[in-house]
Amino acid sequence: MERGKRIQAINGEIPLPEAIIQHIQSFLDGKQAAQTSVLSKSWYNAWLTRPNVDLDERNFPIIDAKSLIPDEFLIFAKKTMERYRNFNLKIESFRLWMRSTRPGSISLANELILGALKMDVNGIDLEFDPPNMSFVLPDQVLEFQTLIRLSVIGCKIDPPVGGKVNCLGLKSLTLSTVRIGDDLVWDIISSCPLIENLVLSICEGMVEVRKLNFVRKVTKMLTLRSPSIEFDKRNSGSVVAAPIKVSEFYKLKCLLLERVTIDNLFFRDFAHKFPCLEDLSIQYCYGYKGIQISSRTIKCISMGQTRMLRGKFDVPNIRKFSFSGSSIPSLSFTTASRDWESDISLSCSRYHLGVPWFLELKKLLSKLSQSKISLNIWFLLEKRIDCMGDNQGLPMPVVENLILSMNSRSAVGSALLDGLFWSFHPKVITLSWFPRSLNEPNNTLIELLCKKLILQESESSCSQNLSVLDLHDLEDVNVEIREDSRSEWRPLPWKALLDASTSPEKKKKVRFLLKWVSSA
Repeated sequence: MERGKRIQAINGEIPLPEAIIQHIQSFLDGKQAAQTSVLSKSWYNAWLTRPNVDLDERNFPIIDAKSLIPDEFLIFAKKTMERYRNFNLKIESFRLWMRSTRPGSISLANELILGALKMDVNGIDLEFDPPNMSFVLPDQVLEFQTLIRLSVIGCKIDPPVGGKVNCLGLKSLTLSTVRIGDDLVWDIISSCPLIENLVLSICEGMVEVRKLNFVRKVTKMLTLRSPSIEFDKRNSGSVVAAPIKVSEFYKLKCLLLERVTIDNLFFRDFAHKFPCLEDLSIQYCYGYKGIQISSRTIKCISMGQTRMLRGKFDVPNIRKFSFSGSSIPSLSFTTASRDWESDISLSCSRYHLGVPWFLELKKLLSKLSQSKISLNIWFLLEKRIDCMGDNQGLPMPVVENLILSMNSRSAVGSALLDGLFWSFHPKVITLSWFPRSLNEPNNTLIELLCKKLILQESESSCSQNLSVLDLHDLEDVNVEIREDSRSEWRPLPWKALLDASTSPEKKKKVRFLLKWVSSA
């Protein structure tokens, strides 16, 4: 059947080329694509010969998870492959999802996979549920030279009988919840010179990946995507203090390090090691106390749940910086970018918050003042907060959006707000507003904000009378409410926040819009 032919109009139907219809169907999953076949004869014919084959056992009735393969799925799968074989069609992508506990599932999977290879398939996605290590991926898959994409979940992968991986055209490889050895991983990487996307997730039997010589143990995840690379393991791995082979990562654009131990040597000559890197993410990593990066290509930096104390970044083209952790880091940025964002999330578990903590916060925000700052603070425990003192001549940072969350009613107090307003001027303060029956500390904070910002009431939070905290720079305050993430913000009379009769029936978002003299 000619791929580019135009299907004749029937009953007034506007004719579309078969390739266009099949392109539309390619954006749908197997079940949705099948549903389009009832639209018209042309859509039905296009679906019958679409280049993307999707065989998913979940789309067929389940009688018993341990019984034989459902007749409907068995017949559908075999007839589908037979139809492609009879028409001598090629398959661009082949996706198979099967339950692995049924008798005959392994033999059927082998038959379908080998059938797809005979049709010159370009991409294969296989998933077996639950994972079944008695099923071994057919040798022919790793010997198929024209395969471009391979994703395997839930089986065992052995070296080919011939001992040679021959997927010379492979660009994307995903192996998740599989049993595979180091040697085979090494063979795949070294035998596939075009590989750009690599994901190894929860791979049993993989102890050491020699190709990635700066990682001694990667047993949970290693990802190279578009092209990028990720490391993820529940037990922290280790990084060798040896130079990285630049030749292995010169095309790398996105780097995610997760739950591995790294040291300061990793960041040395960073731009030379990763000359094309645009996106850097470091999550739950240990072993380093400082980071120093100089790169003209990096656009996004994300650091999560890290104990990093110091960071120095020379990143002239930065677009976004994100940090989340329990300690306030000391950061400095050198950048020519005038349009970048910083997103800071802090979980504060200290019992005692004094001038040093708020001063560190003020210094951090001052260092980020060239960016549009979003600040999220979660106060976890009861707090004792000291009175604020002199601001040491530091300029007043401006925060675009302050998100506050309270886990303890005892943490809510006028001194806390004094400390925050002493540290910076927020343009927006966003909080969750809960039903009054839940007795949420967030509601107490909302009421306190109304009194402090709108009524200009102040509690005696300490014996000192500090004019710096009297909000004399605050010009105007408005309140808005949003029902959920899909709805629009709308004005809300602030008195409704203090009236018990207007308590919401479910959680909503409330935000205070603040207009300061200096940020008008």
